[in-house]
Amino acid sequence: MTEVVKINNIVFGIVVITMERSNISRDYISLAKRTVEEQLNNELIQDYGFPRAICRSLVDLFFSYFDLYLGADRADGQLVYRAVPSNVPPGVKTEEVKTHGVRLTVFALEDIYYASKGIDELNKQRIIRITNEAFDQGALLTQADLSMILGESPRTIGRRIKEIQDEDIIVPTRGSRMDIGPGTSHKTKIVKMYVQGYNYTDIKRLTRHSSESITRYLKDFSRVMVLHEKSHTLREIRIITDHSEKLVKEYLELYNSLNVDEYQDELEQLRAMYNRKKNDQRENSNAISNNNTMEA
Repeated sequence: MTEVVKINNIVFGIVVITMERSNISRDYISLAKRTVEEQLNNELIQDYGFPRAICRSLVDLFFSYFDLYLGADRADGQLVYRAVPSNVPPGVKTEEVKTHGVRLTVFALEDIYYASKGIDELNKQRIIRITNEAFDQGALLTQADLSMILGESPRTIGRRIKEIQDEDIIVPTRGSRMDIGPGTSHKTKIVKMYVQGYNYTDIKRLTRHSSESITRYLKDFSRVMVLHEKSHTLREIRIITDHSEKLVKEYLELYNSLNVDEYQDELEQLRAMYNRKKNDQRENSNAISNNNTMEA
């Protein structure tokens, strides 16, 4: 029987593989037990006497940390920082908060352009980028966090944030959480600007987001829009896209407000973006399948 193998993580150069044992021949069962996950799970059971359910949970926790701090997803110029989750209300004691690891881009190629305009513009751009990156990953940075990451005083950070907000740009921080409220996120704002006819250059200038970020937000919105048009429920869209319920609701509300005759051409462009992505994924899948067949 042909077995489909899924590569979950690469940790310390070790490929971690998960397989459905029900699909494995008896001759190869012992091989399926040689994975790093299985070995770690067995050691926790045998050496520490933990119940199997706890061992499985611990193994999942360990590998989530491995993936975050040592995995291949962290790009050049990024660091991992422990931040307070965005759903933690004000007033909670620090020792009671379970912090959340987020990947923050402290250097990107776009920084070279802003550096040429001076340190003020460079660090304002970095503040916008890393606060939104943290927010996208479910956390909010404080001015003290930004002070430590960027090497400026909290007072200077506060002044920079005010200057950014005066440009009508969203800066999601712990201190401004009450100001953010349930309103429009930077993602929704960018999608709306695109549909209303702003080009990439204008959106980058007005929101200080990179072309890559803008494209990602447009693709995310297009996916939610197409799934909604295919009659998927909010819960199904949330599961399929792996977005938060809050973001899915925002995108659906935005879609309902923009789904008028005036913007049909722009919405059709976004549908085409979603279909293009699906076709690329299908072609990649076919290429991998053909390659595996040739190797077999």
